[in-house]
Amino acid sequence: MARKTIELPQRFQFSTEYTVLYSDVNVANHLAADRIPAIAIEGQLRFVIALGYEQATAFEEAGLIMAHSEIAYITETDYGDCLRIDVAAVNFSSKSFDLVFRLFNLSKNIETARLRNTMLFFDYSSKSVCEVPASFKEKVAAR
Repeated sequence: MARKTIELPQRFQFSTEYTVLYSDVNVANHLAADRIPAIAIEGQLRFVIALGYEQATAFEEAGLIMAHSEIAYITETDYGDCLRIDVAAVNFSSKSFDLVFRLFNLSKNIETARLRNTMLFFDYSSKSVCEVPASFKEKVAAR
């Protein structure tokens, strides 16, 4: 099977730190694969708040939904390790954009994982995908 590579952007617009919790660890005593998307989403919420939105799950008259996700698991991470979650919003089209995440283990000085999520703005009242708001693009560009 061909291995896919998640290309990193030239720069990330946001970074935050996350300490691996005991609830993030599996029976093999390292970060569980299913916790990596949840940690990335925590980074996504913090990024949206840093853009100036008070409500990180529904803003700009819509909510964000994930249409596609890819994950590259790179190295093991242990309980208590400090991760830096780097976030970039890239590849904007009229109705979608990608969020690229890099989880970097600061405790071990090594990359843990990469993720790329294709995101859509969704109007829950009309139950339809809507255009990426210009004001959202402007806030991202200003970072």
